Amino acid sequence: MGIIRLLLIAVLVVGGYWAYYVYASGEPYDEIGSAINSKLPADARAFSCAELKRRHGATAAKPPAGCEPYWTAL
Repeated sequence: MGIIRLLLIAVLVVGGYWAYYVYASGEPYDEIGSAINSKLPADARAFSCAELKRRHGATAAKPPAGCEPYWTAL
């Protein structure tokens, strides 16, 4: 049970940081958030990149890491 609890905590921490990065972070180029985002499946990455572009599109000179294929299509 200890390893399951540890894995659950790790998933919650990583998922929570990703949600913070997408919805609340003031910086679209956050290294940890970009790293998590670039490892997600295509649908989740397209969603998060759309949200990041909505929030930071006017101020972001280039797409964050992992959003390159989605940034121009949005």
